[in-house]
Amino acid sequence: MTRRRPIALAAVAAATLAPAASAQAPQPTLTFDRACYTAEQPLAFTGAGYTPSGPVALMFSIPGQPRAGFDVQADPSGGIAGQPGVQEDSLLADGEDRQEILVTANDTTRVEAGAQPPESQFGAAQLTFTRWAGFSPGRYVPGRKVEVEAYGWAFAAGQTLWFLFQKGRTTVASVKVGKLSATCGDRTGRIRVPRKLKAGGYRLVLSTQKRTPDGLYTWRKGRVVKAAAAASAAGKAPMRRAG
Repeated sequence: MTRRRPIALAAVAAATLAPAASAQAPQPTLTFDRACYTAEQPLAFTGAGYTPSGPVALMFSIPGQPRAGFDVQADPSGGIAGQPGVQEDSLLADGEDRQEILVTANDTTRVEAGAQPPESQFGAAQLTFTRWAGFSPGRYVPGRKVEVEAYGWAFAAGQTLWFLFQKGRTTVASVKVGKLSATCGDRTGRIRVPRKLKAGGYRLVLSTQKRTPDGLYTWRKGRVVKAAAAASAAGKAPMRRAG
């Protein structure tokens, strides 16, 4: 699969294309295997109804603004399939954490021939693309509640999220945060800090594993303190990404 530079989508779906004398072509289809993705996930797609063995331009955009594109080739039956990976900044501009993305698979042969109806020139689908992050406070008082957050964990959508207190890489306590949302994997939860924790420094981890985090997760350094020392403990801050 070859990466291609973005092109204007006006030529993709516009109804002003020149009419063609050829017979009407079938309506192509385009489907993705998920509703929401992050950069760490392949954007697996399938489609049918394209010119057999012909070139197809897969384009990602927001309204009026192309973001990224790839060239694919239809198989002899007119089907397409692939699993392109994209970087966050390919689909998200500075300051954007999440966007609804329009994806069109444009049958180059039909576009150039002005096939009718215009809808026969492309298949279309929509997906959500998100950055992912974790947030937690830096200080913790045993027995008190704090708020932690996972944002955009689409790679783990629907799974249970845990908050771990580690000494080195050994988990000494883990607290269930709750289930990540089924689409983009969001979760904000208030957890109670285990009373058994002793004062001192800890490695704090958000993970879908209860004991030993692997794959993708977030972490930061923090401290468990006595209540008298907790005045500056409240606010959440971003955690580092790992995996």
